[in-house]
Amino acid sequence: MSWFSWDKTVEKGFDIIDQFVDDGDLSQKLKAQFYLTELQTKTIPIFDAIHKLMRPSLALVQVGFYIWATNNNVEITPELVAGVSGATGAYTLAKGKGR
Repeated sequence: MSWFSWDKTVEKGFDIIDQFVDDGDLSQKLKAQFYLTELQTKTIPIFDAIHKLMRPSLALVQVGFYIWATNNNVEITPELVAGVSGATGAYTLAKGKGR
């Protein structure tokens, strides 16, 4: 479940079509048009790349921190784990389930 709704625009459009359009053929055509419009949306490649690499990057940073902490005899406490995992957890809550 995502906290933000702008990534669900097409699904909301589908719900509206399901509620108000009774004709099955027209419903399918409208849904196809919504989907094609989403696919044709212009994006900025660097932002797409950063977005796709965010979750793996955060996980890699976590692993690197724990390796560093282990090598430097830092005590791993629940508070430390919560603090280090906070960024990944916040991103996952904001973004929702990956696709």
